Amino acid sequence: MIFLEYIVETKDLKKNYKGFMANDGVSIQVPKGSIFGLIGRNGAGKTTLMKLILGFSNKTSGEIIINGKSEEKELWQERGRIGSIIEVPAFYDEMSCYANTMYQAKLHGKGKNEVNEVLKKVDLLKFKHRKVKAFSLGMRQKLGIACALLGNPDLLLLDEPTNGLDPVAISEIRHLLEDLNRQGVSIFISSHILGEMEKIATDYAFMIDGKIVKSLSSKELKESGKDLETYFLELVGGNTNE
Repeated sequence: MIFLEYIVETKDLKKNYKGFMANDGVSIQVPKGSIFGLIGRNGAGKTTLMKLILGFSNKTSGEIIINGKSEEKELWQERGRIGSIIEVPAFYDEMSCYANTMYQAKLHGKGKNEVNEVLKKVDLLKFKHRKVKAFSLGMRQKLGIACALLGNPDLLLLDEPTNGLDPVAISEIRHLLEDLNRQGVSIFISSHILGEMEKIATDYAFMIDGKIVKSLSSKELKESGKDLETYFLELVGGNTNE
């Protein structure tokens, strides 16, 4: 039996949008079982990278490897084991929390038992009959995560999951992700909220202008004697090729 060290890898991944290189030779390794933080300013190329991994956008060149598989046919099979929220999760506001989740569940061939289970995981079961239009932004993010969990994913890929949330909602999402990670789900988060990322991530990659300029573990960050914000600001303002 082969032990897979990384759940996702990219090698020299490039995405050219009409002459603009949104991802320029991106190589990352996401350890299996990690909470992997992709750090970068708005427009750095984080969302593009996530879309390429998910197959929502076609790469220009390079390689994507998921669970050790890189052939296109195999990649699509492996992508079925990824739950994701890219940008803002969309729901039918006039439908209840339960109805929205059931709609997504049917796409995965799941039923009411699975819906109740994922709503319980994200602490929304008590609000299952409430219309989504009455949900706060934090509750909508939780519902998005619930829908992403319906396929029993090995990996959750979340684009700015705490953006725009108040401190209480941010804390709730953090504890939820930590619980899911303890249950064996690997998590890949993009964010520019550095204080929050430092509390949760086990590994980091820093992206500037479509390039990964540095990767390190939370242990290595601690050994550097710097907090995440200081480390990132030095990369942005200093030598980005170190």
